[in-house]
Amino acid sequence: MDMSRVGFIGLGLMGKPMSKRILQAGHELTVFNRSKPPVEELVSLGARAAQSPREVAEKSEFVILMLPDSPDVEKVVLGENGVCDGAGEGSIVIDMSTISPFTEIKIAETLRQRGVYYLDAPVSGSTPAAEAGTLTIMVGGPKEAFDRSLPILQCMGKNIHYMGNNGAGQFTKLCNQIAVSLNLLGTCEALLLASKAGLDPLKVIEVLGSGAGSSWQLVNLGPKIVAKDFTPGFKAEHLRKDLRILSEISEQLGLPLFGTTVVHQLVKSLVESGMGKCGTQSLITILEQLSRHRLTACTQ
Repeated sequence: MDMSRVGFIGLGLMGKPMSKRILQAGHELTVFNRSKPPVEELVSLGARAAQSPREVAEKSEFVILMLPDSPDVEKVVLGENGVCDGAGEGSIVIDMSTISPFTEIKIAETLRQRGVYYLDAPVSGSTPAAEAGTLTIMVGGPKEAFDRSLPILQCMGKNIHYMGNNGAGQFTKLCNQIAVSLNLLGTCEALLLASKAGLDPLKVIEVLGSGAGSSWQLVNLGPKIVAKDFTPGFKAEHLRKDLRILSEISEQLGLPLFGTTVVHQLVKSLVESGMGKCGTQSLITILEQLSRHRLTACTQ
């Protein structure tokens, strides 16, 4: 595989391990992040530090973004000293954040006028998947840009899917977040019933996990819910942001999303209770409060 000059902006819970994968594959990496410790860690591994998004773009053929929300991406790409100011003609900007598809379409058009390709390529998978390079990546944008970017994306993901024009990646990710959220709520409610009925929740996870009621949320987060291990693989505050985007999109499209709306309100309550930095499995705490029942590992 040919080595490329890659830039990475946003070295958080997901961005840092993703950028490490690119470095480990032998690519030349330039990084930028608001807080300095992640930058220093990447530099110690062989990356170069940039002082602005513009500088990242000036030094890179591919610029990858992993940022919190739509305004952050707009500012980093289109703002002062942004990626747009430094990106060369023919270069490719890949946004792997989860933001509004309509924001992605707007940014893509602005960059297209500058001769720069833009892909929206959000991911599914938590921090361990980012570390292992096994993320699912759903991509929207020009097919030729996707084909050129594939070797870079393969450093970070195992299942990489081209979904169509700009915005298609983000729309696919929002579909994913609907399924994730409702499966999470189902897992929490199933385990609450198991506990209330005097069953062993861990045994219930084992049984349901082998049948039609299984889901990634049940099998992977179910045991953490029982153990009250709220270490984040995906933070509750980030799920709240995704569900807020879904609420906005459903309004714009005139599409009722009943179950998603319920989970959105529950997650909003969870974050407002001070648990935004916890993993999404901490949703159980809100349901415990509402049901006035504390889930216990085993009741005789």
